Amino acid sequence: MINRRGISPLEVTMRAAADDPTSTPPLGDDLRAALSKAHEAAQALLEDPDGKRLDAISWLSAHVAAFEHAVYPVAKHRLTDGPALVDEDRKVVGQLTRTLRIAERLHSGDVLASNLSAEGLRDRLSDLVTEHSAVQKRIIDGLEKALDQAEVSYLAKSYADALAHAPTRPHPHVGSGMMFRLDSLRDRILDTMDGRHVPIPRIPRSRIIPGRWGSYLLGQPHQPPAPTGDEPPGAP
Repeated sequence: MINRRGISPLEVTMRAAADDPTSTPPLGDDLRAALSKAHEAAQALLEDPDGKRLDAISWLSAHVAAFEHAVYPVAKHRLTDGPALVDEDRKVVGQLTRTLRIAERLHSGDVLASNLSAEGLRDRLSDLVTEHSAVQKRIIDGLEKALDQAEVSYLAKSYADALAHAPTRPHPHVGSGMMFRLDSLRDRILDTMDGRHVPIPRIPRSRIIPGRWGSYLLGQPHQPPAPTGDEPPGAP
C-alpha cells in the first residue's frame, strides 16, 4: 500500500532505520549474500541423494514467500522497471510453487501423485530455482543502485526476518500481508501436527516456566527457580 505522499510503509521504516541503525534487528545485512545462500541451500537440498525432499520444499516455500513479502514492494516502488521485473519473477515463482505443491503431494504419500517421477520433479525444481535466481539478480542489481547502503542493509534484515516467519508449505497463489501471516500460522500448526522437520532458521524464544498455580493447572510438580545468590537472608 502506498500513502498519499507516495511512500510505502516499508520504505518509511527503512528511512527511519537509516537514521537510527539501532532500530533494526540483529540479522544479516548483506542482501545479495543472503539470497545467494538461500539458493545454494535449496540446490543442495535438491541434489542431496539422501536428503529429505520435504526439507527442500519447506525451504523453497519459505524463501519465495519471504522474497515477495520483503523485496517485491520496495522493487516495485523504487525501480523504474520494478513492476515489470516483479511480474516476470511472479511468473517463475508461480510455476515454482505449483511444482512444489505437486512434489509435496508425491513425497507426503498422496496416492494420486504416486505415479509421478521424483527425479523429473527434482530436475524441474532445480531449473526453476535457477531461472528465479536470474530474475532475482536483476532485481538486486537495480536495488543496490537505487538504494543507499543503510536501506540495502535494512532490506536484507527484512528478508531474513520474513524468512524466519514465512510459510513452510507451497501456496501457489502467493500472497503477502495478511495472507503471509495466515499461511504461516496454518503451516506451523500443520508442521506441529505432522511432526515435520522444518530447516528454516527460527528466532529463538525463551522458555516460559509456569508458576505455582500454572504448574497446578497443568498437573505438573512446581519447581521453584534456582537461587541466584542475591536473595535476602531468610528468603524461602
